[in-house]
Amino acid sequence: MYKTAKILITDMNCASCVLHIENDVNKMEGVKEINVNFAAEVASVEFDSNVLSIKDIMQQIKKTGYTAKEIEGEIHNKEHHHEHHSHHENEDDHSGHAEAESNKQIKSKLYKVFFGVVASVALIFLDFVFDIPFEPVVMLFLASAVLLYTARDFYLKGVPAFVLRGRPNMDTLVALGVTAAYVYSIYNLFIIKVNESYFMDAAIISTFIMLGKYLEARAKGSAGAAIKKLLNLGAKTAHRFVEGHKTEDVKITEVVKGDLLMVKPGEKIPVDGVIVEGEVTVDESMVTGESIPVDKVVGDKLIGATINGNITLIMKAEKVGKETVLAQMVKLVEQAQMSKAPIQKLVDKISNYFVWGVVLIAVITFTSWYYFTGDLAFAIIPTVAVLIIACPCALGLATPISIVVGSGKGASMGILLKKAESLEKVHKITTICFDKTGTITEGKPKVTDFILYEVPEGSHLEFEVDKVSPADLKNYEKILLQYIASVEHQSEHPLARAVVEYAVSKKLDTLKAEKVEAVVGEGVIGEINGSKVIVGKRDFLSKHKVMRCAELDEKANLLSRDGRTVLYFAVDAKQRGILALQDIEKESAKEAINVLSERGIKTVMMTGDNQAVANAIAKRVGIDEVLAEVSPEEKVNKVKELQKAGEFVAMVGDGINDAPALATADVGIAMGTGTDVAIESGDIVLVKGDLLKAVEAIALSEATLKNIKQNLFWAFAYNAVGIPVAALGFLNPIFSAAAMGFSSVSVVLNALRLKRNVLKL
Repeated sequence: MYKTAKILITDMNCASCVLHIENDVNKMEGVKEINVNFAAEVASVEFDSNVLSIKDIMQQIKKTGYTAKEIEGEIHNKEHHHEHHSHHENEDDHSGHAEAESNKQIKSKLYKVFFGVVASVALIFLDFVFDIPFEPVVMLFLASAVLLYTARDFYLKGVPAFVLRGRPNMDTLVALGVTAAYVYSIYNLFIIKVNESYFMDAAIISTFIMLGKYLEARAKGSAGAAIKKLLNLGAKTAHRFVEGHKTEDVKITEVVKGDLLMVKPGEKIPVDGVIVEGEVTVDESMVTGESIPVDKVVGDKLIGATINGNITLIMKAEKVGKETVLAQMVKLVEQAQMSKAPIQKLVDKISNYFVWGVVLIAVITFTSWYYFTGDLAFAIIPTVAVLIIACPCALGLATPISIVVGSGKGASMGILLKKAESLEKVHKITTICFDKTGTITEGKPKVTDFILYEVPEGSHLEFEVDKVSPADLKNYEKILLQYIASVEHQSEHPLARAVVEYAVSKKLDTLKAEKVEAVVGEGVIGEINGSKVIVGKRDFLSKHKVMRCAELDEKANLLSRDGRTVLYFAVDAKQRGILALQDIEKESAKEAINVLSERGIKTVMMTGDNQAVANAIAKRVGIDEVLAEVSPEEKVNKVKELQKAGEFVAMVGDGINDAPALATADVGIAMGTGTDVAIESGDIVLVKGDLLKAVEAIALSEATLKNIKQNLFWAFAYNAVGIPVAALGFLNPIFSAAAMGFSSVSVVLNALRLKRNVLKL
């Protein structure tokens, strides 16, 4: 039985560390896959629990030369999951534990930097200002203290990896460089009695590099804050109803499905659910990225962690724990940050060979200088400079740090990326295929036209019996709509609900309807105030002896050809008018399609609906190509056809029938308002189901990839220039150390620009 676990690894130093851990763990029998995220300092391992345990894996990581701690509560069974409440609690524990470990590491590095600075300043004064008895011994003592404390990690992590396992890393390069300067100084002072030492250089180099690692650790902590922020969005307590109208405050982890909860104005909605009582305005910006508050009425869905605006509401809990939208967001962001982009896998391999290459260059530098000068000091100094400046830390950080920041930026915008690969490939899209219902359209019908049979002014032909006062006749339209909505109110049909919603939007209350009878596929009939009301298809009215009106029939035919569904209605056996309904397009659909067209991306709509409806919607929003009345299999075939033609295809959908096409496309974009199956099949999830977010996802991909390329360019360029300069003796090791440390920091700071980057659609 396969399980997935997360392990905290706090002492990785470069991309080669990642490669060593992954290679060793992948060789273990029972391990299916391991992904190590250098920036997040976390490994995600999928393994067969019948073959080995998480402790076996941790032991292997320790054998490889790194510390490993299990993140408690993070083991997930592929077939059975934990209870909802325990998962949620463990997410918070994980966040707190990881943050505590990170803070501990940062403080430790700060203390080492502080000690190194004090000792280095003392060494500078001893070397250039003071002249004291036993000065070489004092300098040796101070330099030794710096190497034992400030540079201790470089030896513990760099030497065993190289000597025992033949795997040099960044720390190996630092340890070799600093030790060369230190040992040569001892040799000069105590063996050949020459007053020339590099104790000061060794101390300053160690301090500079540790300063760089301290700044890097702080910046990395800022980059990985996305998950922590998401977790902190959630409410901590809820007001649960007990014994009628009494409420009790309970922890959010104690809320179960079906609980009735009270949410006061300004409070966070505790879990996902539905409004039972109250008409409110909800701020959903922290989850959807949309700044405009949303009006909600009874029956509307609520998302946990959003904020109730104005009135106390009562809600029913429907999703708790790991089922909530917030929990799913956390899960997807973690997945994206743990996975590797293809470009990162390449960089990991390059970094491994790179370290060996640097060791070889250092050996060549030393032998060349010693051969031509015969001076050991001349040979050691450029060799140390090469070893120090070539540390591939910036190279290892270049990709993962941008992925971490980019996925966090996406989450804050309501764009969830399941894999790092998604960020790298979305910008390649040349064709986007859209489902219609629920993707381009709202997914539910709305009344678009309410047309009455024209009645001469002052005529009392509207009702056969005198049940309406002359004053009310002026409100003829409102009365008819109220009558229609009152009988439709007792029907569960989507068209009936649309009619009722239309009446509510006109601020009309429903009346008491009697003898209501709904005929499946035909219509509904009932009585209000003694008047017989009929709503339904044309033939349904004919069956009940209602006279047809040629004028209304003509208007109905025009509306039908435009892809609308037409309902006829009659009161007291007289046809009064027609209602036209349609699943209308989303507000953002037209703008999104326009932006895609401007970018040169072809748009295709694939739907199971009829051709007339599909053509009408496509024309209004500007879709390039329409495929109507297609099956899920035909959608897949269309995607494959486009791919064979050389197109890089994205599929956007929300339904179960879209899942195969989402999985087949190069990029699957699922609407967060859709089915779980569709969401699971997609590479990217748009939380609110807004099509403009699909365009923003492309812009985010472009910005992130550009950021990665910038990082890699500077990391490679830095080494390409720095190594030859150092090898030729033009660069002091102290300046090498400073440059190496700040190169890593500059990469992280460049990645953090993504947080503030305004995406250009």
